[in-house]
Amino acid sequence: MDWRRGFPPQTHMATRLITAAVGVAIALIVLMLHNFPLVLPLAAGIISAAALYELLRANKLLRYHLSSVAALSYAFLLPFLQVGIVARYRSMMIITAVCCVLFDYVRHQKKMAEKTFFAFLAGMFLIPPAMAAAVTLDKTHENHGVAYLVLALGGAWIADTGAYFVGSAFGKAKLCPAISPKKTVVGFIGGIVANIIFFVAFCAVYGSIMTNKGVPMRVNWFATVLVSMVCAILGTLGDLAASTLKRQLGLKDYGDVMPGHGGVLDRFDSVLLVLPFFTAFVQATNFFELT
Repeated sequence: MDWRRGFPPQTHMATRLITAAVGVAIALIVLMLHNFPLVLPLAAGIISAAALYELLRANKLLRYHLSSVAALSYAFLLPFLQVGIVARYRSMMIITAVCCVLFDYVRHQKKMAEKTFFAFLAGMFLIPPAMAAAVTLDKTHENHGVAYLVLALGGAWIADTGAYFVGSAFGKAKLCPAISPKKTVVGFIGGIVANIIFFVAFCAVYGSIMTNKGVPMRVNWFATVLVSMVCAILGTLGDLAASTLKRQLGLKDYGDVMPGHGGVLDRFDSVLLVLPFFTAFVQATNFFELT
């Protein structure tokens, strides 16, 4: 069901906000319980598998049962194999999943086109690693892991929210009308500005809290602003890429599990590039510098 049809704009907005509020509440609960060993990997695994399922369904790939089961199992389990002794099994699981897809490709050579094979691989190597990066990022630093995770998720969603409201209020010139008619140039800029404000405000408050706890730290403000802008751009790119695929497949949304937003992939498409980028950036630099 398309929740945007048959409802006046005010009702759709209310539905969208209610769904967002519920999602934020669930996200906060997961973040508060992130130190419990299975909570964050379980959440990431469910989201990963659900998003990949929607992508496979949209491409009519679920009929290849072995490949689908292997891909979805890999998507669900990958977040559990990011840190600790179990990480040694990650490569073996990836190889097993790919072998299952290859086996299906050979077995169904007459009906599984090459684009189908590559669609499986693209989904498997885009969605699960992105969601698994949430677990990696959380464990990157003993003190700052959850703060990094909040910044990464906010880096995708704050920009998206800022672009939505600024574009709705002031936007006229379309950003990519053939792909996403509602995205505007002003909205895109508004999303970047919203991200800068969020990153700066969060880092200022977080730095003050940590200092009061006896853990003095220094924030690289230039890097903070730069990363916030990159996250906004990557989030928009992920959103537009997912929208392009929807248009090519003739779909409005990937699903309807999230009223007012569509499917899981519709909500997390902007995260798919931001989470891996932010994780790689934190691993390569000392984002929060202890003094």
